[in-house]
Amino acid sequence: MNTLILPVLAPLLAAPLIVMFGGPRRSWLLALAALAAALASSVLILLAGEARNALGGWPSPMGIELVADGASAPLLLLVNLAGLLTLVSAPPAALAHLAPPRQALFYALFCLCACGLSGIVVTGDAFNVFVFLEISSLATYAIVAAGPRRAALRAAFQYLILGTVGGTFVLLGIGLWYLATGSLNMADIAERLPVSSLNRTILAGAAFLLLGFALKSALFPLHQWLPGVYAEAPPAVAAFLAATGTKVSLYALARFGFTVLGIAWLQAHHVDLALQILACAAMLFGSSAAFMQGRLRGLLAWSSIAQLGYLVLGLSLLSSAGVAAAWLQLLIHALVKGGLFLAAGGLADDRLTALRGLGRRDRFTALCLTIGALSLLGVPLTAGFIGKWVLLQALWADGAVLGLVVLAASSALAVVYVGRIVLPLWQAPEDETPRLALPLTSRLPMAVTATGSLLFGVYPAPLLALAAAAGEALT
Repeated sequence: MNTLILPVLAPLLAAPLIVMFGGPRRSWLLALAALAAALASSVLILLAGEARNALGGWPSPMGIELVADGASAPLLLLVNLAGLLTLVSAPPAALAHLAPPRQALFYALFCLCACGLSGIVVTGDAFNVFVFLEISSLATYAIVAAGPRRAALRAAFQYLILGTVGGTFVLLGIGLWYLATGSLNMADIAERLPVSSLNRTILAGAAFLLLGFALKSALFPLHQWLPGVYAEAPPAVAAFLAATGTKVSLYALARFGFTVLGIAWLQAHHVDLALQILACAAMLFGSSAAFMQGRLRGLLAWSSIAQLGYLVLGLSLLSSAGVAAAWLQLLIHALVKGGLFLAAGGLADDRLTALRGLGRRDRFTALCLTIGALSLLGVPLTAGFIGKWVLLQALWADGAVLGLVVLAASSALAVVYVGRIVLPLWQAPEDETPRLALPLTSRLPMAVTATGSLLFGVYPAPLLALAAAAGEALT
């Protein structure tokens, strides 16, 4: 199916065109066109169901194969939809702190980041997972450093160091598996691993891969890079990464774990227990740190660590219901947290004390923040409630008592930090301040995410169907 290559190829080709021919506005429009084409092809892929494409006509396992199934197709759509919406909110006027030549480079690098993330999702070749991982990572380091404050350089450098360590672990793991099996095709590796005589090599490769993707996905305690990146990157970049970056790395971890190693291997080596403990620690630590923050973007960054814990907790069940709950969390968290970061990026001052009275100065932004925060908490009639309810059902059915207790404790902590966002918004301001006037390019993506949070809270059937398909595809 030729459309499988388009989500990768469109932004990849747009990047050099932007550098060669684009001024600031032309670069933005070229990037929008590339991501719109990638999004359109992602919709076709999702509607078509499972599909495979051998590049160059070389069949697997000799050639490079692109694969879309119930687990990867929704994530591919998510990457390109999030990329398009966040790019709409980042016209040249929003990057006024960058000189015009750097604005064009920013849009080119944004396209490369989207290309790399899409490539990770659709490739069936283990080595190309690493290649696309590095494409997206190198582009991400640069666009994070394009933040308006000097602290963005420090956050980008820290991400560069830790991201390079994570990428090295992934490469080592793939290399060890190639040594054990003589293959790089993931489906072929899955068939050869059980009959390989190099058990220690396989175990070491699995350890490197799981550790590398855990670092890339900011799984506790390997989360040190995430708060600084989310808090200091340009608003569109923070929203895009919050919606996609860690989610794609967790997808890769799940793909290698469930598809290549298999559930029996994961259970035999107690990977499920390790993931459950790490997920619970992330939920408690992230929620505790979130309500200690003084800036909205910092609070959202630390709460993301807790939300990633919910996702990993679902994966740790090693069941179809658990994977479905994790995928539902993934899709809902991307929608909600991306919208919250977009709304936070529109504020001139994101200190929590400055939120007081925002409902009078900019009712639209305050309403979007309120809807997103309540969905993050899991209030009924929002998408967040559906995600937590399905996860709770999966934990209850599996008898995961520890997960249930920690989920309840983390949710109680979330009440505190969500209250620090919502309550000041609708209080009377201490003094009369001018009304905010955000451009349409900022308001449109915020409206889409807020509407989605309410719509899927009332009518969750499409998301539930996608999550169930992901559970069947991976287990």
